Amino acid sequence: MKSNRIMVRLDEYINYKHSLGFKLYSEEGVLRNFARYTLNLEYDGPVTREMVMDWISACVQCDKTMARRLEAIKPFVKYLQSFDNQTESISDLNYGNGHTRPTPYIYSKCETVKIMEQCKELYSPDGIRSRTVATVIGTLWATGLRPTEVTNLRIRDVDLSEGVIHIRNTKFSKERYVPVDRSVSVHLIKYKQWIEEKTGVKGSDKPFFYTTGGNPLTERSLSYAFNLIRDSIDATPVGYPNVRLYDFRHTMACRTIQKWTELGIDVSSHLHILSTFMGHVKPEGTYWYISATPGMLNLSCAKYEEMFGGADDEF
Repeated sequence: MKSNRIMVRLDEYINYKHSLGFKLYSEEGVLRNFARYTLNLEYDGPVTREMVMDWISACVQCDKTMARRLEAIKPFVKYLQSFDNQTESISDLNYGNGHTRPTPYIYSKCETVKIMEQCKELYSPDGIRSRTVATVIGTLWATGLRPTEVTNLRIRDVDLSEGVIHIRNTKFSKERYVPVDRSVSVHLIKYKQWIEEKTGVKGSDKPFFYTTGGNPLTERSLSYAFNLIRDSIDATPVGYPNVRLYDFRHTMACRTIQKWTELGIDVSSHLHILSTFMGHVKPEGTYWYISATPGMLNLSCAKYEEMFGGADDEF
């Protein structure tokens, strides 16, 4: 079955939301996953409550993931009810809060290097996949970019002579320029020269990163490759089963704040710089990193006590 009743309505729904200005980056992926689920069942009827519950529980048993699936499908089901009175309501279903912030996993430099070394073990007949994934991981560690921002980079966006990366089409449509350390520029220059030898010189509008066969690197192919090598560091994150690419972004933010704190720099007066660098829309998104990990919170408390005093019996 190539299409069904739900798939047709989903295409209409997505076009409708896009016409209103909604981008639906993650929501569209979740909803298409649901539509594929119904296709695999060879089902061509209306959305039912039982079907939604089965689909939600079919994912990895993580409360946050289940809650986000429900959050994405509720508006779609409500839309369907406007056209199809056989669609069953799911408005009373509740899987908790899908937006609670997890404790980020903070990679050490040694762990990052180990993961990059592990890239050599990836199946890569022409060598492009292993070299590219290692370079991307190093870039994420150094810059704190979102994985999608790295895979969306075009050659024109990476000014290696000035050491600046231009981020376009961001999560919140907020363009920004990210300065990079000279050492990062050197590695990116070497990668660009190497990939041109492999695949030929390309125009400025072409992707910066590539994978096997000279195909553009996508977020999905990057995530898949990372999932194959992440266990090499034997990490034990809190609140989710495995370390994630996004944790490199958290690592960079926490590393910066920790360095400022250790140097006695006023973090609050400098936090807007980090917020701009990371492309946060709201300052509170950056302030969260001050207490994002027990180590950061302990360091902040210690600095507070150095300045204002404190006693063991204070509550």
